[in-house]
Amino acid sequence: MASNTLDDLLNTIQRNWSYLSSQATPLNLAMTLVALLISLLSAYILAVSQQETPPAAPSGCRNIGLQGRSNLHDQYSKQYSSGTGTSASTSWTVKAMFIYPIKSCGPVELAKSNVTTSGLRYDRQFTLAQQSTSLPTLEGKVTSEWKFITQRAFPRLAKVETQVWTPDPSAPGYNKDGEWVKSQGCVVVRFPFTPDTEFSIQGLRNLGKILAAKLEGKSEPMIEFRLPFNPNAERMREKQYRKERMAIWKDHPMALNMGCEIPEETLAQLKYTLGVTNPLTLFRIDEEGRREVLRCAPKKEEVGFQTTIGMADSYPMHILNLASLHDVASRLPSKSSISRLSALRFRPNLLITGPPAFDEDDWKQARIGQIMHHISCRTTRCKLPNVNPETATANRNEPSTTLLKYRVIDKGSKNACLGMQVTPLEKGEVQIGDVVEVTERGEHFSL
Repeated sequence: MASNTLDDLLNTIQRNWSYLSSQATPLNLAMTLVALLISLLSAYILAVSQQETPPAAPSGCRNIGLQGRSNLHDQYSKQYSSGTGTSASTSWTVKAMFIYPIKSCGPVELAKSNVTTSGLRYDRQFTLAQQSTSLPTLEGKVTSEWKFITQRAFPRLAKVETQVWTPDPSAPGYNKDGEWVKSQGCVVVRFPFTPDTEFSIQGLRNLGKILAAKLEGKSEPMIEFRLPFNPNAERMREKQYRKERMAIWKDHPMALNMGCEIPEETLAQLKYTLGVTNPLTLFRIDEEGRREVLRCAPKKEEVGFQTTIGMADSYPMHILNLASLHDVASRLPSKSSISRLSALRFRPNLLITGPPAFDEDDWKQARIGQIMHHISCRTTRCKLPNVNPETATANRNEPSTTLLKYRVIDKGSKNACLGMQVTPLEKGEVQIGDVVEVTERGEHFSL
């Protein structure tokens, strides 16, 4: 059978039936229909036989992700456009909240989160990295280093799903000495992988897995692995963790190589899914070696602490005004393949509603809920928002081209800007519906 999916099989049946209806005799038509129905039933039985029981939840932990409908369910509504549904009496509030445990991979939507001076807890603590080897110098010297990867070069990262499970005494199987409890929680990682369907027993099983995924409404079967959020010393010794230097932009921090936590076959499948040909591994920021943020962040002598981050690009948090996003969407070319511009393309931590479009451009300080935040600078944009997070495909031009036409507004950068980079000045909690109050405005100059 040439078909690899249930949809392909149904389409084949439809084409054959249309052809035979016009060409075949009644007897041949009936026999062909019976054969096709038997093929369909066989495919269904094969799919059901390969459906897998979902793995048990991480013992002693609860999923911190938002349960139920996403707060982005109405993000395209015109009520969030600038000048519509907003007034001086309308509160500016947090509409949606996200963390990205693994840099450039899928988000976890939250209803609330702990805030530290390094950003939302659990956000961008991990990154995938490939080993990059230089060309030989004239002297024959070759260098090799780990370099982080993002959707800019590997759009399929958008298909890597993440969940964060945190220790909870009320969760089934809780034990203070449990594997995940001792590691301050568990990160569940899932990614799509289509296995080979060559004509063999294993090939038929793989075909069944593909059909089973289609029956569940998924485009491909999913592979899962689990990571300790913060492995303790005992686990690190047992698993033989290594601290290695890796490159992330201009920084070269020492980080924890967590490749030992991923089965070799699973890592090979992940490489294939992403299209990575070099050696691949996963790093976690070393708690003792967080990256310092200087540039436009508040100075230590001013606020009493040195701003640090994990694997984020440059600052602890990113906020986005939904009205600003609507403005960009309204300017996209009518011939663009982008029918709807999702906020998730821009990977915000907090999505704000209420302010007019681009009102945030001159914010310098704001209270979100009970926590004061330093609005450090504007967010300069690369082409990562060209990747559709739903399909993991990149548009060649948009929305980058549209942004470049009217959002190159910061005298310190030639890039377009959308959103603001933020440094929390206090620890606390932020939640959906928290009021946003701007307490200071001023000029920005990206460094």
